[in-house]
Amino acid sequence: MPGDSRQKVCVLGGGGFLGSHLVTSLCDSGKFRVQAIDTTFDKLTVSAPQLTITPADITSAGVLEEAVENNQVIVSTTALCNPSLYNTRPVEVIRESYDHLVPLVELCTRRNRWLVHFSTCEVYGQPLPGSSRQPLREDESRLLLGPINRERWSYACAKQLLERLIWAQGRHHGLPFTIVRPFNVIGPRMDFIPGRDGEGLPRVLACFMKALLAGEPLPLVNGGNQRRSFIYVDDFVAGVRAILLRPARCQGEIINLGHPGNDISIADLAGKMLAVFGALQPGRPLPGVIRVSAEDFYGPGYDDCDYRIPDIGKAERLIGFRPRTGLDEMLPVIVRDYLERYGTATPTGEVSR
Repeated sequence: MPGDSRQKVCVLGGGGFLGSHLVTSLCDSGKFRVQAIDTTFDKLTVSAPQLTITPADITSAGVLEEAVENNQVIVSTTALCNPSLYNTRPVEVIRESYDHLVPLVELCTRRNRWLVHFSTCEVYGQPLPGSSRQPLREDESRLLLGPINRERWSYACAKQLLERLIWAQGRHHGLPFTIVRPFNVIGPRMDFIPGRDGEGLPRVLACFMKALLAGEPLPLVNGGNQRRSFIYVDDFVAGVRAILLRPARCQGEIINLGHPGNDISIADLAGKMLAVFGALQPGRPLPGVIRVSAEDFYGPGYDDCDYRIPDIGKAERLIGFRPRTGLDEMLPVIVRDYLERYGTATPTGEVSR
């Protein structure tokens, strides 16, 4: 379009959970022209003249080359980011999180394109002994992963190695980059329900929703004492949009995006979800919870960390980032979304609409 000054952004994985919300946010802002690339777009509901949808696999010939040629910014959201896969399909996890993205890093370096890469808070790994639940800082916290036979860390290791490659290309070869570390983003359209539109084990929120819909106890892995800091997807994508509007401040940086105020144990999260489900389905018996071992739930080779609390001081300083949505506000929206997408559970565990 002649005279169009809007930034041209390509979102790889634009049909996924994070990608679909980001694409919608960028289109709604009116400040971007957006290309979304993915293999499926079931979760992407926006339609706009400034949006181009490209059904493709990024490993197919010419896909990345064309995306880098035609856009000023590449936002990479692609990965197999599901803990149930890290120790059951580790080779695929490593390839999707590292091997498949190395060509993208090299292309962006050669063409001088800004690469905004979604990494993961998993790179922080295990807390250091005696760290007393200290917030995790991008440029200070050590990245401590478990032993090789604990394959759960395959994802974190692949993500960390790609971060190191991106950093090296930036420092030594001029790649403009920003690395975003998301901390447990949740929201509508998040994950699948096994047996309905996917197989295997989804992440914790969808696992709890599967149990609630079936009238089964919510599974607490190793008792649910692990703590996580959940951020609502709208707050997260607002942070990413702010990054894209401030290249001078954000290029060459690694940035946490999370909500330290939403730090909660998984057991307490289960309690909140039971309460929300009960409020939305009055009169239904609530199934309670059940303790399961990590090995029984995820299989051998699984490992975990006790907590992940983000330090967001850098995000506050660079982009004025202030996540606002608390768990009590976001959970009813998320549970209602699952009920609308999958129907309500009957007392026998069958699902009706």
